[in-house]
Amino acid sequence: MKIYTMTALSILILLLSACGTGTAGEEKSEKLTVYTTVFPLKSFTESIGGDTVQVESIYPTGADVHTYEPTQKDILSYAEGDLFIYTSKALDPVSKKIEGSIGDHTEFFSAADSIPESAYLHTEHDHDEHAHEEAGDPHIWLDPKLSIEMAKSIQDQLIEMNPDQKELYQDNYKALEDDLESIHDAFTEVTEQTERDTVYISHASLGYLANRYHFNQVGISGLNNEELSQQELTQIVEEIKAHDVPYILYEQNITSKVADTVKNETGIEPLEFHNLSVLYDSDEKDATYQSVMQQNIEVIDKALND
Repeated sequence: MKIYTMTALSILILLLSACGTGTAGEEKSEKLTVYTTVFPLKSFTESIGGDTVQVESIYPTGADVHTYEPTQKDILSYAEGDLFIYTSKALDPVSKKIEGSIGDHTEFFSAADSIPESAYLHTEHDHDEHAHEEAGDPHIWLDPKLSIEMAKSIQDQLIEMNPDQKELYQDNYKALEDDLESIHDAFTEVTEQTERDTVYISHASLGYLANRYHFNQVGISGLNNEELSQQELTQIVEEIKAHDVPYILYEQNITSKVADTVKNETGIEPLEFHNLSVLYDSDEKDATYQSVMQQNIEVIDKALND
């Protein structure tokens, strides 16, 4: 039954592509239709492409990217696009599923392809006293320096697909690069001399920020929402109490009953940190990577220095 479903999907895509080729004399849209995985890739593409692109993230508002599965209808719409942008196959596994279904019907592009895999972070999490699992940290976009590299790759890909707009894309990329450098400078400033060296967060997504700006993160749950052992939970509660830690960070699209337990046990105050994987209902409709990261700078500053 599964084989039949995938075959039917492939046939539908072929028919859709045939219908979309049009005939001589028919106008073709001047805009590139672009789908991306996580929100930062959407934001970078819109910033660089301007009015020459129509960009949509595959994730619905507030989605949990760890569990999201696109429908066949969704995949059909991606096949109609000109470009599909993801971080990398190692960090963005949903892209492999989509590419396997729609094949050569749209250009698949890894924005992080120029970043060596040695720059990817991994987090080891204990499931019990003896078992360990190493998970790749997908939140590479939280490092503004690595985001500059991904944005540059997106610029180059847009120029390749639409060379007539090369000057526009270069100018827009330069403005975006300046913004990302300013974000890097702001994070550097708030993390240079801090009152404490550790940030507690509901879900271990701060690895790239912690690595870049030299602070520690303690995730109440792992990258894939793996729950703590009782021993780990007890240790974290004791650490928070012993060091009088004032804040725990919560993320917009991640729920954690264990983090709630830690909060209730310690009386620690929650702060909202935006991991940027998706937007959610309370975000501004015109939110950008830059505007959300400005909020995150304030949150990290408070967590480390208040």
